[in-house]
Amino acid sequence: MQVRTKWVVASVAAVVILGGAWMAQRVSTEGGGVRLLGGGEGHGQSDGWGLTGASTAPQGADAPPARTPDQVRNRLFKEGSFAGTEPSGEWCVTADKQLKPCKGLRGRFEYYILGLGEVTIAEIRGLVQDEARRDHGDKIAAEITDLFDKYWKIRTYDWKNQFVQSDRSTWMPVFEEQKSVRRQILGQPWAEAFYADDEKHFLEYFAQLESGQPPPPDIGEPVPQMDAGKDPAAVRAERVSRYGEDAADRLEAVDKQWDDWERRLAAARSEWERLKAANNLSDSQRQAEMQRYVDEHFQDKDKIRVKALLRY
Repeated sequence: MQVRTKWVVASVAAVVILGGAWMAQRVSTEGGGVRLLGGGEGHGQSDGWGLTGASTAPQGADAPPARTPDQVRNRLFKEGSFAGTEPSGEWCVTADKQLKPCKGLRGRFEYYILGLGEVTIAEIRGLVQDEARRDHGDKIAAEITDLFDKYWKIRTYDWKNQFVQSDRSTWMPVFEEQKSVRRQILGQPWAEAFYADDEKHFLEYFAQLESGQPPPPDIGEPVPQMDAGKDPAAVRAERVSRYGEDAADRLEAVDKQWDDWERRLAAARSEWERLKAANNLSDSQRQAEMQRYVDEHFQDKDKIRVKALLRY
């Protein structure tokens, strides 16, 4: 993901799930407050994923067969955006081999779901099941897969109440519906483990807004960014006032690293476009030339990321 927020903290006030997807509360650029952002188009099961483990999307004669877990691992961890990363979260398995409700399993699910688009949700489900089986055996893997199905059902649920950011009277009906549905689908222990912190932060934030007082400073507030058109001195002054000189210096170093990466990636993209337009080269020659370019300008894991992003 080519987003600067991978380098800095990027949420404000609280994190709450509304609309069946991640709903990050962020500072609105149109007058303050929060913006509750949906994480998908629509609210139905648009990916054609049924909880039986089979896709409900139409399957044409030319539809490719589902990848095996090993093929999915290769696609994500060697060729794709997971290259150089390790799964976050945890399986929530105790020392005596029991599955115990904890928030870490939701984090593990979300890590794998980030691969959606590179692979299908059915293939992600198969990967989750296979990874859990490798680590903890068939019984635990079956329990984890069942929870994944339930979690995905919540992520794609067709909510009845509509959230309207500008109308705070719509917030609590949406919140209460989602709180209820989560417990109906996951059961009380897992719903509490997955969502209790989010729900608590949301209620605190909502109460603060209802009181008419400005919300208290939050350590998760977005870090002032050095974007196009911004005054570098003003951005640094804001960073210093919030975090101190040392932290501001480190953020500037991150800015430089990020700018250097974007510059080199843009140059690599231009080189690949040039090679694709070279009619005197075969496909294998283009790929070989591009690989030589990447080897000269990138190191280690960055080579894998460039190849995955440019798809050469």
